Amino acid sequence: MNKVMEKLQGWVSATSLRFVSAPYLPGGLICAAWLLAYTHLSAVLIAQPAAYWVDHSRAESSLPWLQSLLAAGVLPYLLVGLLYLGLLWLALTVLTRSLALVVWLPVAFVHLSQALTLLAVKSGLVGELPAGEGVLGVGLGAVSALALGIILALILLPRKKPLREAGRLGRWFTTGSGYAWVIAWAGIVLALAVWPRSGWMPLHAEHTPGPRSLSAIAYDSTRQRTVLFGGLSEWLGASYAYKNDTWEWDGQDWIEMHPQTTPLPRAGHAMAYDEKRGVVVLFGGQDKSSNKSMFSDTWEWDGKDWHQMPYSYPAGRRGAQLFYDRQAQKVILTGGFYYNSEDKPVRLDDSWAWDGQTWEPINLNPQTLTISGQNVAYDAVRGRSVLYNCDRVMQWAAGQWQEISTGPTPPVRFGPWLAGDPESGKLLLFGGITEEVRLNDTWLLDGDSWQELHPSLTPSPRDAYVMFFDPTRHSFILYGGMDTQRYSLDDMWEYRPPESGS
Repeated sequence: MNKVMEKLQGWVSATSLRFVSAPYLPGGLICAAWLLAYTHLSAVLIAQPAAYWVDHSRAESSLPWLQSLLAAGVLPYLLVGLLYLGLLWLALTVLTRSLALVVWLPVAFVHLSQALTLLAVKSGLVGELPAGEGVLGVGLGAVSALALGIILALILLPRKKPLREAGRLGRWFTTGSGYAWVIAWAGIVLALAVWPRSGWMPLHAEHTPGPRSLSAIAYDSTRQRTVLFGGLSEWLGASYAYKNDTWEWDGQDWIEMHPQTTPLPRAGHAMAYDEKRGVVVLFGGQDKSSNKSMFSDTWEWDGKDWHQMPYSYPAGRRGAQLFYDRQAQKVILTGGFYYNSEDKPVRLDDSWAWDGQTWEPINLNPQTLTISGQNVAYDAVRGRSVLYNCDRVMQWAAGQWQEISTGPTPPVRFGPWLAGDPESGKLLLFGGITEEVRLNDTWLLDGDSWQELHPSLTPSPRDAYVMFFDPTRHSFILYGGMDTQRYSLDDMWEYRPPESGS
């Protein structure tokens, strides 16, 4: 490298241009500026959120042009960075010492102070400072100025024994430390790019049902398909588009089904898989004609077509709980609500059992459920159907809901979804809405204790989504929902707990 620099300097000196005439900037200062710039460029990548390494559009920077460059991808950012580093090395090499110092001082200061700031923010140091980022900026600026002053003094001030006359070990250490620094930072960036991440990860299926909220799903364990029906889709300006399409998830992609017969469009309906009879049962939901119009019909999906059942004893409703009771070997319907003449919701306390022929009322101590939306998951390890009722956990036993003591529970919320892992018995809860604020926290119920998870990447706040456990992928799958602007979403996410693996 020194020989290349000497040849380049000799060539430009021959041009008789004063601004590129000797004396030149010492090689130590050139290397210092280059390493500081390289460190800063690497720190920008290291400081990016975990979401960036999955979705480049989630790049974060206070500088719009830098955010746009990062959003273009890691490779374009690295190419531009390498071009900049090459130009910086060239300028500091060929310019005379006085001009090179004019370039060196601001470049080194900016890169050092910004790199320290990014690393302090990434490590959480900002939150520990009493006066916030202002104090951080002044403090790191002072540290940067002091460090640069020391570097200048060590390299520019005359010494009794120049570096080139130092022993072989000293020269090896000086050169080797620079190479080690470059390799270390490159290794960190590479590790962030390829390191596997647990927690929520976006799924990009080739086909999707599109924007969807207040839909319903049920997992067909016999065919290993998850069935989705209906729900709200696009906002049409005065109302949502109500859907009555049928989709199945096979573990890799969504497949739209085309049955000869299908229920009318609806939202807020409930679905469950009848394990004994091998069909998906659908009940109720809200009609698109008006808020006061609730369906009370019962349908069954056999994998090819929908069949309407002739009996409709339970009152029409939306937001009900529909699940399979393995002890009774029947599908259970509980709760839900409808709107009265004053457009006020009226909750229902009744419970019904479906045996494939008739609905039979269950009149054992009915309880008022305050949740809004299907929210029952099966704990296969303990053999119980579990319900998250806003701030309480309940289990279905002997034809009624019984509260379970789980200690501290997640904060009160409406509209989340609870899904269960049939192998571990662990139940996952995500998001919901409370006091018009949508949430995106993740909780795991393991037996009788809750644990809040803190994945590095998570879906945006939402409610009214659907979620299920996919045994073929060994992961929880979340689809759609309603965002903070009350628009239906069409994104899909996968959560794979480290314990379940694949």
